[in-house]
Amino acid sequence: MKKRIRIAQIGVRHEHAEGKMATMRTMPDEFEIVGVCAESPADRETFGRRACYEGLRWMSQEEILNYPGLDAVAVETEMTELVPTAMRCAERGLPMHMDKPGGENLEEFDKLLDLCRKNHVILQMAYMFRGNPAIQFCIEAARKGWFGQIFEVYTSMSRGRDSQPFRQWLSTYRGGGIFDFGSHLVDILISMLGAPDRIVSFQQQLDADGLNDNGHAVLLYPKTIATIQTALQQADGQRSRRLFVSGTNATFELCPLEQGYIAYPKFNDTPLSARFFLKEGNESFAAGEHMLTFGPMRDRYIDQLEDFAAYLRGEKQNPYTLEHEHLVQKTVLAVSGYTEWKK
Repeated sequence: MKKRIRIAQIGVRHEHAEGKMATMRTMPDEFEIVGVCAESPADRETFGRRACYEGLRWMSQEEILNYPGLDAVAVETEMTELVPTAMRCAERGLPMHMDKPGGENLEEFDKLLDLCRKNHVILQMAYMFRGNPAIQFCIEAARKGWFGQIFEVYTSMSRGRDSQPFRQWLSTYRGGGIFDFGSHLVDILISMLGAPDRIVSFQQQLDADGLNDNGHAVLLYPKTIATIQTALQQADGQRSRRLFVSGTNATFELCPLEQGYIAYPKFNDTPLSARFFLKEGNESFAAGEHMLTFGPMRDRYIDQLEDFAAYLRGEKQNPYTLEHEHLVQKTVLAVSGYTEWKK
């Protein structure tokens, strides 16, 4: 019988916090949930009424960090508190599933990576498309050379217009929508293409509420132009999320990035599908057009959380190195206008 991972969640204010807890609670063979910590008494009052936290023990951060026999922590705080909270976990040698992105300061994030390296702490960053089978197929096809010379990658991660309180909250981050949502796309591009030579970032405000809600970034490589687009007032936002990769031998198109989205973070039985065209075939695919079906998505987070439990039990090794996480975070900050890109 495999060991269940004793895990606690610190933070309830991250956008993915509720979904992450809801998913973990469907995984009793993998996780024993010790408790949860809210950022404040007011947050505990607000979030404590929500179904995903029903019946769980509410604890202080210190109680969690000093809990005997704790195996891991899910760090799900406000984005500004992710790195400081993760540092306290790393100081105690606690493995982490940490939500994205890694704050607004690269130097502070790198201190976290250095501490994880020093203390041999497992760190899994929660970029959600790492568990998306269609996107992972595309990345693997690129690594195998099936595209020939990739010369264009277009990515889009838009939303419809959110409530004013949400927009007001996100406006406190000058990176805006491309910082929050575009970070997932950065992870895809770095996995596929590595570090760019140059990054140009554009930000616009569609309203007068201070939110940079129309973002666009161009990443230049020696023979590839990649773009990231995020718009937070798109009429069909989530349905238009897209990954398009074009090369001298193949084209791949996935739209939307997730299929069957019904109730966060659950999905219905609509298969995830993509279009893949090859000019010349290979050992796995004949030349011509292929409509690929990856089956229904079970849940947005379950594959990644299963991997996290396997890392802790020594059954798998995290394929995303700390060097990869550094490069993703460095790129996120340049894409969203916090820093100038220097390779």
